[in-house]
Amino acid sequence: MRQLAVFVIWIIAVGSAVAQQDGVAPDSSVTQNPQSDDAAQAAIHDSLRELRDRMFAAYEKRDMDALLKDVGPDVVITWQNGDRNVGHDEFRAFYQRMMSPENGIVKEISSKFEVDGLSFLYGDDTAVARGTQADTFTLNDGSHFTLNSKWTATVVKQYDAWKVVSFHVSANIFDNPILDVTKGWLLKAGVAGGVVGLIIGLVIGRVMKRKTATT
Repeated sequence: MRQLAVFVIWIIAVGSAVAQQDGVAPDSSVTQNPQSDDAAQAAIHDSLRELRDRMFAAYEKRDMDALLKDVGPDVVITWQNGDRNVGHDEFRAFYQRMMSPENGIVKEISSKFEVDGLSFLYGDDTAVARGTQADTFTLNDGSHFTLNSKWTATVVKQYDAWKVVSFHVSANIFDNPILDVTKGWLLKAGVAGGVVGLIIGLVIGRVMKRKTATT
C-alpha cells in the first residue's frame, strides 16, 4: 500500500514537471494574458466611443430613426421632469409631446454632453457610462434657461451590436433655474396679492366710514 502511494506521488510530480516544461499549468487551466485582456477592453471602449459619437450626431440632427437604431427595444429612460419611457414607442411619444412644432412645450433646445471617464465594464457585454449635460431650453411660452444635469447609461451587447438599454438623467431639485423661475412667480404673486388685499382693505374701510357717518 505504501509503495502504491509513493508511485502515485511520483506520477503527480513527473506530470507536474512535464506540464510546466510544456507551458501548461498543473491543473490544465489556461493562464490569462494581461496584455490580451487590455487589448480586448481597449477594443470595447473604442466601440462604445463610436456608439456615443453616432448617437450624439443623431441627437443633434433630431434624427429619431437613426437614434433608435442604437437603443434597445425595451429601453427604460427616466427624464429630468420625472417622466419614464419604456420602449421605442413611448420614447417617440415623449419626444413628440415635448418638441412638436404645433403644440410642443419646447421650442428649441441645445445640449452639451460630457463623459466623466471610461465606462465601467462588466464582462465583455455590459457597460455603465456616466457624465453630465447642459441643456439650454427655449420654451413656447418665451421662457429661456439652462439646466445642468447628470446622466447614467447602461449599454449591453446584443447580436454583436452595442445598445443603450437604460438611461437616467436628473437635475438638482434644490438648485436649478426652473426653481428660481417658480420662486420669482411666487414672489410676484405674493406682492400682487398684497397690493390687491391693501386696495380691498382701503375700499372696505371707506365704505364702513361712510356708513358710520350716515347713521
